[in-house]
Amino acid sequence: MLRRRRRERRTKLASLVVLVLVVAGAAAIGVDRAVVFVRHLLPQHHHHIASRVTPSTTVATTTIPGPPRCTSEQLQAYLFNWQITAGVLYEDVALADASSAPCTLAGFVGLSVIAPGGGTLPSPVSDAAGLGASAGASTTPVALSPGGRAWFELSYPVNCSMVLAPGQASSTAPGDCYQGATLGVVVPGATNTLDVDQPLSFTYGTAGFTVGPFGSQAPPSAPPTS
Repeated sequence: MLRRRRRERRTKLASLVVLVLVVAGAAAIGVDRAVVFVRHLLPQHHHHIASRVTPSTTVATTTIPGPPRCTSEQLQAYLFNWQITAGVLYEDVALADASSAPCTLAGFVGLSVIAPGGGTLPSPVSDAAGLGASAGASTTPVALSPGGRAWFELSYPVNCSMVLAPGQASSTAPGDCYQGATLGVVVPGATNTLDVDQPLSFTYGTAGFTVGPFGSQAPPSAPPTS
């Protein structure tokens, strides 16, 4: 009984202290301002709580018009034509839709090189939107119907005075090169490579390759070099 009376006295005392503080605050700043201040605190507190909710995020996806992107399984790749000008080999690689479904090519291919004894060689690639442009290649997506063909042009330096062994550090010295056995082509959006036989002994400068965008229809009779 005694403890309960003490708790009641403490509660009354605390309520009295709060009342005195509110009255004093209102006298100091005015009743209207005190009310506004209290109202202002409520939405601020609510906003702070709401800001803890993590907003949903969306992942940007790249879409292309027309049929879906071509996969490696749908395509056949082969060397169509090539020529050497001023120590640089230019070649056109044809891509044919060997499936029963249409598909779309867009962007730039990736390249890989396998050494004669196996293993992967360095194959740096630079994209050049103007390579093959004089023959109609452009960055516009190319839609292939079943049996249809497209092409792209690539180039690489072929003046070679020293062949670097697989695993040997790359060099920018003129004449340093790698010798490959197979050139692999990976179309945008795919993961598997399409092997393309290469002319000569397939040596290429350590600077690597330059690739152009896709052209529609059959490749030109000779790779444009300008």
